[in-house]
Amino acid sequence: MRVLLLPFSWIFAVIIGLRNFFFDRGILKSEVFSLPIISVGNITLGGTGKTPLSEYIIRTFSGSLRCGFLSRGYGRLTKGALLADSNSTFVEIGDEPKQLKSKFENLLVVVSEKRRIGMQKLLNLPHPPDLVVLDDAYQHRYVKPGISILVMDYFRPIWKDFLLPAGNLREPQKNIKRADIIVVNKCPVDLSEKEADFIKNKLNLSKNQQLFFTSISYKEPISFLHLMQNNSLTSEPSQKDFQKIIKEKKSPIIAVAGIGNPTPFFEMVKDYEKKVKTFRFKDHHRYTIFDINKIIFNTKCDNCNETPLIITTEKDAFRMIAIRELDANLASKIWYIPIELIFLYNNKLIFDKILNNYVRKN
Repeated sequence: MRVLLLPFSWIFAVIIGLRNFFFDRGILKSEVFSLPIISVGNITLGGTGKTPLSEYIIRTFSGSLRCGFLSRGYGRLTKGALLADSNSTFVEIGDEPKQLKSKFENLLVVVSEKRRIGMQKLLNLPHPPDLVVLDDAYQHRYVKPGISILVMDYFRPIWKDFLLPAGNLREPQKNIKRADIIVVNKCPVDLSEKEADFIKNKLNLSKNQQLFFTSISYKEPISFLHLMQNNSLTSEPSQKDFQKIIKEKKSPIIAVAGIGNPTPFFEMVKDYEKKVKTFRFKDHHRYTIFDINKIIFNTKCDNCNETPLIITTEKDAFRMIAIRELDANLASKIWYIPIELIFLYNNKLIFDKILNNYVRKN
């Protein structure tokens, strides 16, 4: 199938090459704004872990600066540039902006298909941001970032992939040269230095580019009831002992995910129970009560009448909360798992220093 689609990938490569040529030569203009802008993007379709990195950056600076987050708001049903508030739903602003707005009350979140218009909306606020994080903006070059971070998935090496539509690459591998920082995410926590050197050689980076390796740390599951009651993650989660529930339960565990690459998540859930039934939906899937009922009733449980426990991702939870028919009894059977970014080889301080130096100078 890939071979049949390769001619279309060559056509796509020509189009992408011309577009980037026009930007590089100034025929298409990248607008420069007079404040620090950090872009977090990728060249691979699907989830590479941009959101945890954006969250890490916002958490790093939100204590001292007024931070803004500009996103396209993928999957939303609205159009134009919108400023999010605490009552905005993922249907209005997208799941990732909703997730970050719920975690950071003072974060200025704007969604806009056109990044320049979105930037103007942020800057025209009575109290504009001191720093803006651009989401998924590696290919959206009409706004010029001060630092461009490219996130890659360890499990999907770009040197083994093809351009769209034969593969999942948005751009040829050589175009990673535009990035200031490359982050290889979702790595095993025990990634050897030998393998890290192998990856570095495959990427063929320039001397001016910085390479970091990160892993995803899964936290303790949180009851979905907490999310329903608070509609945010700003307050303390409930202190229910999930491990105790696992030991006492007689019903099966179901892992549900609608993200770009759910395989690491599904593997992690097996730490709670080896036999886990998985349900995979497309990235940014908009859940309905029909989906939940289908998941539950299609999971057979011998010799028990209990409703199965559903474990999902934090991003999926913010889409499930929009299901109006979801009652408290059913919600009590759903748990979501927060994640956190971890830098390998003790390189967190180096990463922080690069960003801090850039923000302080600008």
